[in-house]
Amino acid sequence: MKIKDIFLAKKFINFKHSYGISSANFTGESFLILKIVAEDGTIGLADSVTAIPFGYEDVDTMIHIIRNYLFPTIRGMDSLDIEAIETSMGKATPGHPMAKAAIDIALYDLNGKILGLPVYQLLGGKFRDEVRIGGAIGISNTKRMIREAHNLMQRGCKDIKMKIGINPQDDLHRVQEIRRAIGPEPRFYVDGNQGCNLTEYLPVFKKMEAYDIAFIEQPLPAWDIDGYQRLCAALGTPILIDEGVYTPHDLMTLIKYQAVDAVNIKILKTGLTGGKKISAIAESAGLPCFLGSMFETGIGTAASIHFAISTRCISHTSECFFPAFLAEDVIEGDIYSIMPESWAWELPHDNGLGVSLKPDIDKLLEQ
Repeated sequence: MKIKDIFLAKKFINFKHSYGISSANFTGESFLILKIVAEDGTIGLADSVTAIPFGYEDVDTMIHIIRNYLFPTIRGMDSLDIEAIETSMGKATPGHPMAKAAIDIALYDLNGKILGLPVYQLLGGKFRDEVRIGGAIGISNTKRMIREAHNLMQRGCKDIKMKIGINPQDDLHRVQEIRRAIGPEPRFYVDGNQGCNLTEYLPVFKKMEAYDIAFIEQPLPAWDIDGYQRLCAALGTPILIDEGVYTPHDLMTLIKYQAVDAVNIKILKTGLTGGKKISAIAESAGLPCFLGSMFETGIGTAASIHFAISTRCISHTSECFFPAFLAEDVIEGDIYSIMPESWAWELPHDNGLGVSLKPDIDKLLEQ
């Protein structure tokens, strides 16, 4: 089906409570909502989010790039020609992976609706029946972080991530206290969001290993490949890369320099097409994969679930939980806003991504 039109809107959504990482403390975020329209009126949805300060794209730049460079080059193309569309967008402008990812996700939603299939069927079919969910603790004061971790465990969460990266000794103390609070059973890992430095944190990471840390995620700046190479060589705990992998080329470079032990794939960064390529490289290299979150609405959460359902090497818990942090979601039914008791999302059955916009959000797109 030929691509006819596109609608874009920016919406700020408050969080239910603050969420801190090494570079910022968030109380809300600006989201991109995208609707692509085929010549028969079928629509495909996608979302994205301001990645600054831990990434380099924001909603305004994505809207500009999509309107002025990406969409003009794909208008009139067949929505099923994903490889050709990806090539055309690459020729239109280098970089801007999140802007390209939003179009890619919307096209899969569109194509699923046209073909009468859920998106996971377009991505290789069902590999698993459900997607296990983990929980995350932002940086705040130690008492609140311990309370949040204990609450997650009490509610049945089996995988807990703690943000670090401001003060190494505080981080070590919090790891000790949270592990004590949750006990030995939950899988527990830490995420620096590029806020750590090798000199101060390498000795601290070695001490953290005594507390059964499953992964250390993106502790150093994404450009510091030498630093990651040294961390991978020095630690028994796997180094999980997130912000350092937007494209298959990024992962190939890290593998070449032995600077990665595991990969956190985030669909808003890679798109569904790019995510599949990255997962294939990771699987070939024997690297386990997470499915991460970067403040998605219910649209991006649905896309991530379809990806995980269809992708064999997503061997660890997903982070498809962020709509539960939002004061409001953009999709009808708020179906991803409350964590299921099982801490697992079930197999989607509706065509496309299986979500629709609330009327007020749809009107926002048409303004």
